[in-house]
Amino acid sequence: MNNLRNNDRLASSFGFRIVVIVLLAISLPLFFISLNVRVLTNYQTFYEWGFGANNVERRTGLDDSALTSAASQIIDYFGNDKEFLDLHVDFEGRKIELFNEREITHMADVKDVMNVMFNAVWVTGAMVVIVVAGGFFLLGRGFLPMLRSGIVWSTIAGLSVAALFGLATLIDFNTTFRLFHEVVFRNDFWKLDPSQSLLLRLFPQGFWFAATLLLVVITAVQLGIVYGAAWLASRARGAD
Repeated sequence: MNNLRNNDRLASSFGFRIVVIVLLAISLPLFFISLNVRVLTNYQTFYEWGFGANNVERRTGLDDSALTSAASQIIDYFGNDKEFLDLHVDFEGRKIELFNEREITHMADVKDVMNVMFNAVWVTGAMVVIVVAGGFFLLGRGFLPMLRSGIVWSTIAGLSVAALFGLATLIDFNTTFRLFHEVVFRNDFWKLDPSQSLLLRLFPQGFWFAATLLLVVITAVQLGIVYGAAWLASRARGAD
């Protein structure tokens, strides 16, 4: 009986409700964003599609085989323990190194950011599981309304961020891209000369424009699916 009373007090506790909502509103969108970044970063077909869509073969002079090899080596680099990228491809019958020292240094910075995003998948995913499992353990089905509220605010927060980035990308991608780099990177190695940098020709702004929009759309759809599932579960509970 005391346990039931404690659970009822917990379910009606404003503080507990706020903690659940805040944790879910932060962790759920970040989980999907970091997960999608990880998937796209390791999805070779996406690289190959981006190369084709942006005429990278013509921009770089590299054939499809060399571009495929470059994409594969970059994916491997993000998953291994090497600090610097050592990227060589076949060009006109000989092995060439694609990137200069400045580009290699920037790629090391990019890898640091990717590692943060990759680790964020596990941290935020664990947070979601702990909140949901803990809520059901403490409150049983009585946790469903609180979970639905948390998911509603997660959806609002996630879609707001997605809409903000989506609009910024559509309105002025160049400025958005520059501001992102200024915030994320603590040096200016990302400021590469378009006439000299093979990295910029390999990954032109059109590539990143498509990647950003795809990330926004996928994340928005995932949040919508989670919200729909929570709404259906809440209605089913109300019908019991």
